[in-house]
Amino acid sequence: MSTPADSGSQSAAELTAEPTAEPAPELAPAPEAASVPRPRGRTARIMAAAVAVGVLGGAGTGYAVQASRKPTPLPPLAVAQPQYPSAHRSAPALTAAEDDMAKTDGDLTKLLVPVPSGSKPWPAPLGENGWLPFKDFIEGFEKPDSAMRYQLPLGIRRIAVATWLQGSDSYEIQLVQYRHDQGESATSFINGQAEYASDDVGGLNNYTQIPDSSITGGVYVGPKQHQDPDGGSYYEGVGLAVHGDIAVLIYVDSSHRVDGKPLMNLLQSQLERL
Repeated sequence: MSTPADSGSQSAAELTAEPTAEPAPELAPAPEAASVPRPRGRTARIMAAAVAVGVLGGAGTGYAVQASRKPTPLPPLAVAQPQYPSAHRSAPALTAAEDDMAKTDGDLTKLLVPVPSGSKPWPAPLGENGWLPFKDFIEGFEKPDSAMRYQLPLGIRRIAVATWLQGSDSYEIQLVQYRHDQGESATSFINGQAEYASDDVGGLNNYTQIPDSSITGGVYVGPKQHQDPDGGSYYEGVGLAVHGDIAVLIYVDSSHRVDGKPLMNLLQSQLERL
């Protein structure tokens, strides 16, 4: 009888069989060779140098070509040159005697007409040494506050005055000067006084214009009697004119109706002195 095999013994087949080989471990793919960066600095410098040489060479060649050519003349300007009248170029300068402004900017009191011989001064003459202060000038109006508000924007500068008595007639001349840059101020003032004269003195029927039509002004003489504060009465005559920046005013009060002809002569004499 055969004995059962020991549980620890192996069969012949098992002993003679070749041992089973274990599978080989899978290898990781070989890493690729790392790429070596190509140096760029030197090549870039070489290319930049080549470009610079090319630019300089082209500029030098262009300059040489242009330098050898004759300059091309520019076309004439089509703009017409300004023309000035010959009178403006050849007008001589005014002398001091011919320059009207040189006279009127001087001592204005010396341009007043002389006081007639045989006349008498007012008992209380206006102003001092021929000058009328602005305060006294304003107080001569019926409404001094309104007159001041009217005169100041006009640019009033100064007032020269002359007064005298001749028989029963009382005379007052004012030269009211305004700033040069207020060209219409004298005319504006005279126009306002003309409205007063035409209404208060005697109306436009008693107005006579200065014969020279280039001068603004004339004389007003009226039949209207005015009452004095002391109870007397008087007639009035007014002469008005404009000379540049100067307003000329002549007031005449008389116990009889004022004669317009002597008043016109006095106004024209005053304008001639200006």
